[in-house]
Amino acid sequence: MMRKLLVAGAVLVALSATGMTGMDAQTSRVIPRPSAQAPGPPNPVDGSAAPDGYSPIPQWLGQTHAPVPARTAAYDVETVAEGLNGAFCFSFLPDGRILVGERPGRIKIVGKDRKVSEPIGGLPSNIWARGQGLYEVRPDRAFATNRTIYLSYTVLQEGTNAAAPPRTPGVLLVASAKLSADDKRLEGLKVLLNAEGTGGRVIQAPDGTLLITSTIPGGVGINSVDWPQPQQLDSNMGKVLRINTDGSIPRDNPFVGRAGARPEIYALGFREMQGVAIHPRTGKLWTSEHGPRGGDEINAVEKGKNYGFPVIGYGHEYSGKSINGDKTSEAGMEQPVYFWTPDIAPAGIGFYTGKLFPAWQGDLFVSALAGRSLIRLVLKDERVIAEQRLLTELNMRIRGVNEGPDGALYVMTDGDGGKIVRLVPKK
Repeated sequence: MMRKLLVAGAVLVALSATGMTGMDAQTSRVIPRPSAQAPGPPNPVDGSAAPDGYSPIPQWLGQTHAPVPARTAAYDVETVAEGLNGAFCFSFLPDGRILVGERPGRIKIVGKDRKVSEPIGGLPSNIWARGQGLYEVRPDRAFATNRTIYLSYTVLQEGTNAAAPPRTPGVLLVASAKLSADDKRLEGLKVLLNAEGTGGRVIQAPDGTLLITSTIPGGVGINSVDWPQPQQLDSNMGKVLRINTDGSIPRDNPFVGRAGARPEIYALGFREMQGVAIHPRTGKLWTSEHGPRGGDEINAVEKGKNYGFPVIGYGHEYSGKSINGDKTSEAGMEQPVYFWTPDIAPAGIGFYTGKLFPAWQGDLFVSALAGRSLIRLVLKDERVIAEQRLLTELNMRIRGVNEGPDGALYVMTDGDGGKIVRLVPKK
């Protein structure tokens, strides 16, 4: 595996040296993927995602296992939409309707009458949805006037054998399109970036640029030591990327002009980010990240900073082996705001600023898949001072969370037969 990665890295450097930029260069890039899994039952040597008893020491009190908050709020749960299948993301349109992306490659709109539309047309015909697929559907902040939507989705690399592909073979593309006036289809789809990862999300920063997460392969049987790309500036994998809405590179990106570095890189050292949110006061990007066997993280992302993976972290390999000798800190590398070991599999995240729940003002809400709950993190600046588990009564994998325009908290469940519910003050 390492030989393949080194060869791929050499190809990337060679392409950079030619001066090729944008999509022309990226379509030629060799992007490594893990070998296909052997048929049959899992190999015990590959390990497990189950907790192994590892309990890393945090860098400060409250970086993990924060206490239960002193203040909370009672709530009722109302169903807003049902019958979603593989829903991965949702966001609100300016008129209060909900835009939903389903990972198999469907976009639906939940009306204010709570009816779920038929899938809209015009999505790319080459979405690779076998284990990957559509990861983001998000309206531009000026959607009311420009009808623009941003997408992230995976496609097969040129030359991939679709009948016998490697594991997680799709590469992440970011695109923009217009939603037709009748809300029935996408029009004028334009690919903005090959982000290279196995998945990733998109969110618009306060300055209008697009922040994109790009993951490395993960899962039982995949070892972190084989995936150094998060620390390599010639790869977009394991990074937060930043582009303009037309796909061009902002001139103030931190690695613009550095030889051998991808100019779209904004921050590095990540594994598998599944949630993104913009802090309502600071405008900073916050992310949720899956560790391997433990070491799930919340990060507050700053331009040019290195968030450590796989040099530092708070998890083990799925095999139970340590990663880099269980190192959890390193000079020049950032610490997560918060981490969980054992893991919770954090997905979508969102800050609450509404008026319906005064006790929740300024808190970060984290969807937990394996944790089967909605986690409330009480913050003081960029430190967590309390943690609370909500919606445990549903006993469902939670995929996404957003504050609605009405000040309620909207939560989406995972899998087939998924739904969106609304948390409102208890009557």
